[in-house]
Amino acid sequence: MVSTNPPAPSPAPLRLGPFELKALLGKSERCMLWQVLDTRNRQELLVALPRVKPADPQQWLQNARQAAKVEHPGLAAPAEIGYADPWPYIAYPRSLGLTVAERLTRHKQPAPVEVARWLERALDGLAMAHDAGLSHGDPQPFMLLLGEDGFAALLGIGLLGAGWQSTPEARQRRQAEALEDVLCLGLLTNRLLGGRAPLECTDTREVLMRLPPHGREFVRLGWERTHPVDEALRTIVNRSTATQPTHRYLQARAFARALEGWRERVQNPEGGMVAQLLDRLKRFGGLPVTRPEAVRQVLAGGLEQRHADELAGLVLQDLALTLELLRRVNLAQRREGGAGQPAVLNMARAISLLGLEELATAAQALRPWPGLLAPERVVNLRLALARAHQAAEVARRLAPAGYDPEVLRLVAMVQNLGRLLAQYHLPGECEQIERLQVPPEPTEEHPNPQPMSERAAAFAVLGCELDDLGLAALRHWGLGDELQAMARRPEPDQPIHHAHGDIEQLRLSCAMANELVDCLVQREPRKRRQAIEAVTRRYARALGLSLDDVQRALFPESAQAAVQHTLA
Repeated sequence: MVSTNPPAPSPAPLRLGPFELKALLGKSERCMLWQVLDTRNRQELLVALPRVKPADPQQWLQNARQAAKVEHPGLAAPAEIGYADPWPYIAYPRSLGLTVAERLTRHKQPAPVEVARWLERALDGLAMAHDAGLSHGDPQPFMLLLGEDGFAALLGIGLLGAGWQSTPEARQRRQAEALEDVLCLGLLTNRLLGGRAPLECTDTREVLMRLPPHGREFVRLGWERTHPVDEALRTIVNRSTATQPTHRYLQARAFARALEGWRERVQNPEGGMVAQLLDRLKRFGGLPVTRPEAVRQVLAGGLEQRHADELAGLVLQDLALTLELLRRVNLAQRREGGAGQPAVLNMARAISLLGLEELATAAQALRPWPGLLAPERVVNLRLALARAHQAAEVARRLAPAGYDPEVLRLVAMVQNLGRLLAQYHLPGECEQIERLQVPPEPTEEHPNPQPMSERAAAFAVLGCELDDLGLAALRHWGLGDELQAMARRPEPDQPIHHAHGDIEQLRLSCAMANELVDCLVQREPRKRRQAIEAVTRRYARALGLSLDDVQRALFPESAQAAVQHTLA
């Protein structure tokens, strides 16, 4: 029997002014995002709405339009700003991309390089907004649109902003909100890489309130994921949500630069911060004169009567002159068809091959101390140089008899080359790395806060290791595969095996010397002794050294005094 009842009428579509509401893409305590159809032109849009009506509609409209003038590829440009029914809204083209939740639902988990490119763009845009005195106020997963070919756009700048007031209270509020914006983008990075919401919560601000200093929970990138995340990227992402607020990124641009440095380094060994350093090496040279008195003696002339070893010792006092001379002699060797020959590393031989005139030319090419460095940053480079020279002396005492002391000194110094070049060419980044290595102030929840290691801090700031910078410089100067092999220290958690061959013996002897000298920065004698003993245990079996050997190498004056006391 056929029913004669008419079909039930379709429910009337939900409307907001001229917009037909199609789908709610996300909502938080502060805002929401709808996919809509604009009935005026049948165009699909995304409409962002605050959850609370502004007290002054005209002021909100003025502020939102002013915020829309901040242009950046990482900030979505509004298609329309207005009021409807009467509710404030900012509309965007639907074609900009998918929200984070849509992307994770519809596609395979994105590769880490893709995630880094998206977040770089968004963070750069956020930094531009912060520079203009704006904050986002609620960077939720539905407020970040992800497109193809690395396109990403952040929605909602101006939706919740406090306006352009310049009172101290307003500036302080915007500064606090800017820090929260950066933390929220860190949580979004974690979600994209990890494939699920941090703390199983999709609201980034709710997660934020559960982290210190508001709560006691913590967020770390998990290990169970489709695409492996290497140590450098993991360090960057974990720093963005660090338990200690002082260890987090304080600026969106610093977070973006770390991601950019990592991504470019992964895609190209000479990319990222390495590329920036190489560009500066081409324009400004390596290091400035580090021992002016030694260079003055070279430039004064009258060196013909000096013995080759004496000349070599004079040159080796200044690291910049040493590297410049080695660069020149190895470049000359390649030009003469010796590309397949081992690099020249012995300074006496380098001087013999080049001649005294070329030695003087090399000395004249160096920038006088302190070169490009601002006066307030000279101390840090001096301290780094002093530690490198001290490590070179310790390496000479630790190494077995028969090894060329010049080469030992050179290897110990170039194992510090990345640190020295960073102090000179990237002093701002070095300051960030040093701050991360200082333990935060203890709190009731964290009575014994731990600092970052130098390696982790470099990852978090540069996206690469400091050793990567030094190795890139050695390659750029053509200083041979052997020296590059000896220039990289073993990783901190890498077991030390017996040294097979001279290259490995030299590398490990100098690495141990550098780690021992690093121990001396410990101010408390007990901690210093424990650190020295730990390094000794790590290397002792591989190098056949005892704690007494190490003590004599580190403190030769004390050892000599003990011998004299015994004989007396």
